[in-house]
Amino acid sequence: MTIHKRSTTVIRTLLLALGALLYLIPFLYALYTSLLSKADLGSVVGPSRWVLDNYRYVIGAGLFGWYKNSLIMTAGIIAGNLVLNTLAGYALARIEFPGKKIIFFVIIGTMMISGQITIVPIYIMAVKLGWINTYKALIIPFLTNGMLTFFMRQFFLSIPIELEESARIDGLGRFGMFGRIVLPISKMSLATQVIFLFREWWNQLLWPVTLTNKLEMFVITVGLNSLKGQYYEWMNVSMTGVVCTILPVIVLFILMQRQFTQSLALVGIKG
Repeated sequence: MTIHKRSTTVIRTLLLALGALLYLIPFLYALYTSLLSKADLGSVVGPSRWVLDNYRYVIGAGLFGWYKNSLIMTAGIIAGNLVLNTLAGYALARIEFPGKKIIFFVIIGTMMISGQITIVPIYIMAVKLGWINTYKALIIPFLTNGMLTFFMRQFFLSIPIELEESARIDGLGRFGMFGRIVLPISKMSLATQVIFLFREWWNQLLWPVTLTNKLEMFVITVGLNSLKGQYYEWMNVSMTGVVCTILPVIVLFILMQRQFTQSLALVGIKG
């Protein structure tokens, strides 16, 4: 039985390693191609022929400025969503107020609406407010998320109400209960929001390309997309852009892999 279990473990590990390798191959190909000169494209060459010229191209085109814009946009959206989605979810789960059901169904309704439908209204409002090519246009329209508000509501409903009732008996008010009781046990749900929003907005192209047209306001996806248009025949430059876009996501995953795994389990339980 022990040998059988050991064999099963080995086979399972090999299959998982193979699956991981299949996902890793595209990134390794992009990394390899990004190190090739134009003359070596399509060839298999050793490390002695690898060059960093493509990264110099991308850096010279404004890579660090695009990184800064992406970080500001993504961090602003994450911060706003953490506050608003969490407070809204808690209010819908625990507080009785007039129109609560209507508001809840409106939030559910926004989950059925494709983001592309709102492009024209948001663009028109951004133009009228003078927000084109500003961080306000990239952040303010996206400070809430209906799906994550619903997720937080469901999470708060799963917390035993007795915890808050005990805190109320001890003299804590609503904000005290929220800050001292509810938030500390909501860390994984907050981490889930961070991971979801970072993945969505770091890779976002549609909204930034709609709301910005100046090079200095480009985020990483828009900037590298414009570079691709300029050097469309250079596959190595395009792959350099892919590597530069993916690296921060890999770093985030390494730093938050425990939270990422637990958040997936949490979503599965709540779903």
